[in-house]
Amino acid sequence: MCINVINDIHVTIDARDMVKRGGKEVVTVEIFKDTYDTMKSTAEKMRWNTKEYINSVLSEALERDKFLQTYAPYLSRVGYQENILFIRDAKKTKTAEVFLKDRALYCGLCESKDCVHIHYAFVLPEVAKMFLKRPR
Repeated sequence: MCINVINDIHVTIDARDMVKRGGKEVVTVEIFKDTYDTMKSTAEKMRWNTKEYINSVLSEALERDKFLQTYAPYLSRVGYQENILFIRDAKKTKTAEVFLKDRALYCGLCESKDCVHIHYAFVLPEVAKMFLKRPR
């Protein structure tokens, strides 16, 4: 049995559950019911097949994570609280606080609106939440 965590989705995979469909290996997974219901609802609104939608979301998450590991392997998201994104920088052995300032992202560590921490942050879903919550 293998348990993976992708975007806070816990996926349990049992190798004994592998089958082939359409020439591809397929595994049975367990997803929390509330996560599945949300994804199923979203898929239906977009007129997608639920299985195809879930596979698409997982593939995109894996691509994003692979990109981030290649682009800045020394950075990692350590938390998000009250519109502040905390990014750990292993090179500097410090944590950058990224937040909205004057309607733009700002890095407190670099005191900049254009640094590697900002570039990294733009790929994370928490940044979209920041912009949705910002006062207009």
